[in-house]
Amino acid sequence: MANQTKTDEKLNYGKTILAGFGFLATSIAWQIYDPYITKILNRFLLASPLVARWSEKLAGVGFLKDFMAAQGENTLTAAGRFTLVPLFIGVIMTFDNIFGVIFQPAFGKLSDRCHSRWGKRRPFILIGAPISALLFALIPWMGSLPAVMICIILFVFVMSLWRSPVVALMPDLTPPALRSEGNAVINLMGGVGGAIGMGAGTLVTILYVALTGIPKSSVDEFDTFPYVFLIGSVVMIVGMLVLMFFVKEKDSRLLSAGVLAEKDARARKQAEKAVRAEEKQAQKNLKLCKAERTSLIFMLAGLFFLFCGTNAVTTFFALFADEILHRNTAQATLLMLIFALCSMAAALPSGWIGKKFGRKKTVISGLVAFLLAFVVFFGVFLGLIGAKGLSIKEFTRLNQAYSALETRVTEWNKPIQTEIKAGTKTQADLIYTDDYILMLETEPALVRQNGGYADFHRSLLQENFDLAQYQTLANEILGQSTNNLGQALSKVADTVRGITKILGLLIYPVMVIAGLANMMITVNTLPLVLEIGGVQRVGTFTGYYYTATFSAQIASPIVYGILRMFSGSYISLFYYSPIAFALALLAISFVRHGEAVPEAAIKKIADNG
Repeated sequence: MANQTKTDEKLNYGKTILAGFGFLATSIAWQIYDPYITKILNRFLLASPLVARWSEKLAGVGFLKDFMAAQGENTLTAAGRFTLVPLFIGVIMTFDNIFGVIFQPAFGKLSDRCHSRWGKRRPFILIGAPISALLFALIPWMGSLPAVMICIILFVFVMSLWRSPVVALMPDLTPPALRSEGNAVINLMGGVGGAIGMGAGTLVTILYVALTGIPKSSVDEFDTFPYVFLIGSVVMIVGMLVLMFFVKEKDSRLLSAGVLAEKDARARKQAEKAVRAEEKQAQKNLKLCKAERTSLIFMLAGLFFLFCGTNAVTTFFALFADEILHRNTAQATLLMLIFALCSMAAALPSGWIGKKFGRKKTVISGLVAFLLAFVVFFGVFLGLIGAKGLSIKEFTRLNQAYSALETRVTEWNKPIQTEIKAGTKTQADLIYTDDYILMLETEPALVRQNGGYADFHRSLLQENFDLAQYQTLANEILGQSTNNLGQALSKVADTVRGITKILGLLIYPVMVIAGLANMMITVNTLPLVLEIGGVQRVGTFTGYYYTATFSAQIASPIVYGILRMFSGSYISLFYYSPIAFALALLAISFVRHGEAVPEAAIKKIADNG
């Protein structure tokens, strides 16, 4: 970049790590919040008569059912009735993003104008962190839905009070030229907080079993929730204490010569008021020029599209892995863990790259890598189904039919696995999809005689499971004329598994590349936005950054949910997200400001008035 010059400045890693304790504290809270709050809400909402009445009234709205199904939600209760519970949970879980869009820019701006002996940012942290910690710890103790909702609403509001200030703390303490490196450390600390949050439930369960003597299989997970939330609360308090005692901000009180010269308290107060007015006017005068405004708008638009793409992946990846890769939740979580670990590993190198080669170039490189990884995956998928003469729609029909059988086998085996643990059955009592298909293909009579397989087959017939669809699919799509159900099933299974096996291998390098690219982008986008705003409006522009990203996280699940509803398959993630990344790339290519200005240049400008 033209305005980029070399600098020999070095980041103070110790100070930056200490500043990162604030982001660590917020990260652990959100890592616990998302999975555990959904379970708490599910329990209360299922028991709510009001929700049941609304569910009955809206049971006939087909679009609503289709949209909820596209979101991966089970729209039926255990009794087989339509329920709005998943939809209500989804709406409530957007509260933190909605509050972030509304309140974080305001509190970021307030922190820019804060005057205290503790600086601009730490007063917000000193107030917000303890209140957030208290509300967070109270959530699992609430005995009714209204009480839980009050705690949740207050919690997300108070979190929005100090989230922008705590993120703005690092840029305040770091020279502009080093902010990409500093943000890398902050994101690494956030990753540590997220990892602690992910492991908190397992740790609590182990300790709970050890201390109570209750067998792990008999533990009610809701009994452990208060202690998981307590861990999050304690970490928030620890993060606040680290920031208050070990991170030093400049005294931001109005201590100018004109104020100090006034001996009379009333006169000093008037002098302070005059200085505040001057400062407020100076802030108003710090207007962006037209070119800077254009860069800011394109940068925020780029962030919006970027987070639309990434949010769709993180929200729906487990459903994609289940449908397309035939991986269970634990296996999908492992793939996301690979993504997270690669992101953490790339944090510090991404900061160094951004400093050396420029933030915009690094962000664009990350977007290109993201785009290529997704396009290659989708391209291989199209090549695989094309080689078998299939369209996406035809593959979707085959895959859904095969998955329906696999799901039914899994459900059949669940109670058997429980009995195996109890010692009343053995592994031999489990049934397997391949064996069932082979029996139907070679010795159909054996299926009606072979113990568990005979029982399973009878259960499919009794529940009117559509076995005839496999012959229809084999004949119409695969061009195999057969009246043998086993042969039709075998052909469908071989076709689907031949494709998903290759995709299952390809997803590993995709997740590695995506993890590395993600951090190249994340580490450098916030410093780029802050540089456009300048050193005096760090809190304000941190708020703008979160406005763009939170808006995307509100919009993307809705937009993609509608797309998924009409596309019929989660493979649509691999053209929805690339389109979003391409739009982000296009928007950011128009950004002309935001590169680091060396501290020496800033000092020279200040010295020259």
